[in-house]
Amino acid sequence: MKKILMVLVFLSFGSIYAGGYRVALQGQRMLGMAHAGLSVFENAETAFFNPAGISFLDKRLSVSFGVSGIMSHVKFQNAQYNWSYQTDNPIGTPAYLYVTYQSTDNLSLGLAIYTPFGSSTVWNQWAGSDIVNDISMKVFYIQPSLSYKISDMLSISASLIMAYGSVSYNKDINRYLTDEDGNKTNAQIESGVTGSAGYDLSLAFRPAKDVTFGINYRSKVIIDARYGKAEFNNVPAFLSQKLRTAGFSAELPMPAELGVGMSFKPLKNLLVAVDYNYTYWSIYKELRINFKNGLPPSVADKSYKNTSTIRIGAEYQVNNKIFVRGGYYYDQSPLTAGHFSPETPSLDSNNYTFGLGYQMKKWAVDLSLLYVDGIERTDYTLVRGEGPTAHMFGGTYVNNAIIPGIGFTYSIK
Repeated sequence: MKKILMVLVFLSFGSIYAGGYRVALQGQRMLGMAHAGLSVFENAETAFFNPAGISFLDKRLSVSFGVSGIMSHVKFQNAQYNWSYQTDNPIGTPAYLYVTYQSTDNLSLGLAIYTPFGSSTVWNQWAGSDIVNDISMKVFYIQPSLSYKISDMLSISASLIMAYGSVSYNKDINRYLTDEDGNKTNAQIESGVTGSAGYDLSLAFRPAKDVTFGINYRSKVIIDARYGKAEFNNVPAFLSQKLRTAGFSAELPMPAELGVGMSFKPLKNLLVAVDYNYTYWSIYKELRINFKNGLPPSVADKSYKNTSTIRIGAEYQVNNKIFVRGGYYYDQSPLTAGHFSPETPSLDSNNYTFGLGYQMKKWAVDLSLLYVDGIERTDYTLVRGEGPTAHMFGGTYVNNAIIPGIGFTYSIK
């Protein structure tokens, strides 16, 4: 049973990050343009996308806040056993708040509070209940920034990043173990998480009125789940002394990301933005779990790969008040062959974005819509049984998501 506990804790944290779930919903205006905001400096959303661009804002004070609603579904099928299941995920609501302030002609300040990583997946009465029943992870960053304008064409910035969050995870011990009333024995795992400090460095360059370049590097942040706790439910009497509450700790890397972008105006009322993002997922080489009940550490190979994303977005200004936006990006999954996880499913995907903005004197309202079209993937990842009866659990997965969002901006020149 000590082995069962070790596997439980291992799965709980492996699944949290094994899907490589990056929440790219950090601004409704930019999301309408495929989230391509590294070189577009219009409001306080710049505090996330490229803090160096704060110095190029034509507003002394700008405040942006917004929220998205993630409606996602994952389908799983295995023709050999005639299995077919679909997740019943709750609606996720990642939010953000940004503030920028130009204190002098050259020095500007920024504050960004946002959700860069997180997931929520619920499988009900499915064949993989010994892998996961439900899981929820929430991580948010607090990022203050200093932006300095070197000249009318060039600005740089530096930011501090602090991370906080929580995780909740539930799974059955195995497919067969129940208590005396027939209820499946399961483990509920909870932990708060804190992060070591990270940093953000960025540069903004505007060589001409209608041409802008941006570079941003966001460092890795190591998430520390130091005070985790595993509780067991519906435990049969003969295991009651072995399956008891236990503590653990673990570290997980939030990967670094490098982005370069360019925006330009081919027409007076048309803005085009192109971003390239490179995410250093390969930092996630292994998962090490340290137990607080005398068990030796558990180490597991993860072998993630780095990924690239190219974003293309556009904004058309209909008049002084109405803006129409659209965009596309192809998103790579960091999962390598044989490492697919149904806890936080991650697939290569085509992503289509749409947006609408309405500008008033001091207020602006931005609506966005993102459709995620996951590319079907077949994988077998978990060994069940022993000896000649051993087999791999897995099948074919496909996912999609519809994500509407709304944001508000208040600005003073």
